[in-house]
Amino acid sequence: MLKLGPNSRELAEPEHTHTLQERIERLGHSLPPLPAVFAERNNACDPRASFPHWQSFLSAQPPEPLSFRKTQASLPHDSVTITRQWDVDSVWFGAKSLSAIRAPNQFRLSFFPPHKSNISTNQVIQPHGLDLAHTRHTCIGTFTTAAVRFSVFLFFPHGARSQTQASANSLSLARFRDLYDDIILPAVYETVPDHARQEIPGSYDLIYAKSRAYQEKPGAGRWSAEDETRAFRLAYDVPASALPRFWATIVERANLHRIQTRRGEDVVAYFRNPRLLFQSHDLKNVFARPSLHESLILFRDTILAGLDPNQLDMRSCWLDVGMRDHVTRPPSSSSSPDAQGSAEPWTLLWKSDCSRHLHESLQDLVPEAPLDAKYYRSFLLRDAGTYYAKARPSRASNPGHPDARSPGIIRVKAYNCSKDLFGVMFSNYQLFSSGHLPLLAFDEAMLKDLAGMDQNRQRAFVPQLNRPHLLHAWDANRRHLRAISSLRRHPNFGIRKEVTFRLDVILAMWADGALEPSRSPHTGPISWDVPLGDGDGDARASGMHCPFWAIPTEVMTSFVSTQAARLILPLDHIFQEVTRKEGKQPSPSSSTDHVRQILGFYTAQLFCRLLIYALDDEEEGLNFDNWIWRSDWTVRTRGRGGGSIKKRLGLGLGRPIKESGMLWIPHGHMDWQRGHISLEVLVDLYMSRSPLQAKLAHQPNVQALTTTQVTVELLFQQLVRDARGAYDQGHGEEAEELAGRAIVLAVEETA
Repeated sequence: MLKLGPNSRELAEPEHTHTLQERIERLGHSLPPLPAVFAERNNACDPRASFPHWQSFLSAQPPEPLSFRKTQASLPHDSVTITRQWDVDSVWFGAKSLSAIRAPNQFRLSFFPPHKSNISTNQVIQPHGLDLAHTRHTCIGTFTTAAVRFSVFLFFPHGARSQTQASANSLSLARFRDLYDDIILPAVYETVPDHARQEIPGSYDLIYAKSRAYQEKPGAGRWSAEDETRAFRLAYDVPASALPRFWATIVERANLHRIQTRRGEDVVAYFRNPRLLFQSHDLKNVFARPSLHESLILFRDTILAGLDPNQLDMRSCWLDVGMRDHVTRPPSSSSSPDAQGSAEPWTLLWKSDCSRHLHESLQDLVPEAPLDAKYYRSFLLRDAGTYYAKARPSRASNPGHPDARSPGIIRVKAYNCSKDLFGVMFSNYQLFSSGHLPLLAFDEAMLKDLAGMDQNRQRAFVPQLNRPHLLHAWDANRRHLRAISSLRRHPNFGIRKEVTFRLDVILAMWADGALEPSRSPHTGPISWDVPLGDGDGDARASGMHCPFWAIPTEVMTSFVSTQAARLILPLDHIFQEVTRKEGKQPSPSSSTDHVRQILGFYTAQLFCRLLIYALDDEEEGLNFDNWIWRSDWTVRTRGRGGGSIKKRLGLGLGRPIKESGMLWIPHGHMDWQRGHISLEVLVDLYMSRSPLQAKLAHQPNVQALTTTQVTVELLFQQLVRDARGAYDQGHGEEAEELAGRAIVLAVEETA
């Protein structure tokens, strides 16, 4: 909770607004029932039946904006009770030695970890003073203490500086050979007892052979369920008693090892001074307690008790301290009407404007330590959004560095827990996020033509990437959405805020009693009532400001599913039109077919991107999304003297969201009779290269294919419009001449 003040964000709303329920009902008049939209392909409604209603559910923006405040006030509850849980989420320990792992815990040595296990994003924390994403490293194993599993990373500060991609900051096979044959395996055979050593392969070649054992079976292209888990993971236990000598031998051999450069003129101490990092994530529910004091006690008695503090660099240890607020629900046995009403599951959503107020408040705490902030729009809604900020390193302030002495905020997050419903953590919480899905707008012949446009680049077409495979992926995403929309038991979602602290700072504050509930009441058990009626009036009366919305989960799920259905139906129509055409008697493809598919692809590309954001949080301000949200923007081109300023044009879909509170597509942006983006709008769009696009769908490939097809269609339509205009003005001869030219152009293309 935040105190109301002059800087509090309270949006003024017009007199007439819509609730979420009213907006769902309005859209439902022009949409089929959701079960029919999301059903399996053979049982789903025919998207052709909804084609005449596209304009109604995509573009008919009502004069009343969407209002969360009115939605809350319309609920049959005067207030809800909020309770808070504290926890410790992610932990990073910069260790001096593997001997930091205390018995009876065992280190599990592993080989050839997947590249995805590497740290590939820029991190504000810098254990041992290292830039984690740009320092060569690999995961060498895991250990578990009190049921908490840690990954063990080995960093090489003197290795070649890498890019941010996980596959680039890992080691090459040649470096893995050096690491295993000359450093780790000799250390194993010198220090690990026989009973543990006998299971560990004795050479890089044997490790490599075991890692590719699936190839020994005819026709096997990957690991299968019948393969042994240990052979697949190549992980072996090393007792804690052997770890001091094992690590000392690794360091000794790493410092002595030299690698010859490619030119053969010099040698490099590539592995010198290796550094260790223990990392564990997603511990929220492990350490969830009513007070921060209780969470830290549990953290101390489990994780810290299993580690030797003398073997940790305390200045290189960090942890995320967080809290989650939920609506309190009475026991299911309660029979009172009020209890039964408040027993329904709720979803809390951060107010987008309060996220900006939070950033300003944090920045004011330490003005000399600037923060880089990112704001995220939730479910394509104006008034719900999340927040992420991290320290901006500078000469004056670098809070994530072990040697930092000046105060500063390292990292802050404020996000909605409901993201767990609309996605999966292992897919970055995003449904429909594959850049290949828009390619379903093309038939097989066009897919091959598109691949042919890539002759002068790395070949993008993958033979396995055909329409049946793409349709299978599309159906799998729809299956996931169908399961969400048909839920009968809805979760009770809260909101979360977490801050990254250096471990020694937290321990010092804790030892000093600064985190005791008696001294800091906000860190203890908290419960308070939030009014749902006139939010402004009730808040002013109580002197409190509530930074989140409280909406029944069933209502929120229904609204998000309805938003998705608005985009699923047009996409199904675009994709199935191609499927129906392929199922008919084969006939030579015409220029009109090619143009229709290309326009369908660009439309599918837009709708797929909107569909991702309708189910997730969308980062505001991404340059490659300018063509979607902004009407125009300027860029400076590269060149001598700083280049020139150019104006780019986009769809400007951010404006209707700002005006109406949710997504609408302006009427003139679509050709509603043909079901695609208006050609006149499309030719002026500047669609930036997006990292979310599949290689085959890179803009240069599609534009090369488009040049020979859409240009003719554009000329034909222009000639027809000019002929019609000349006829309306009474210029008969000119109209006939223009019409004749249009006919000749059409005949030439058909021929």
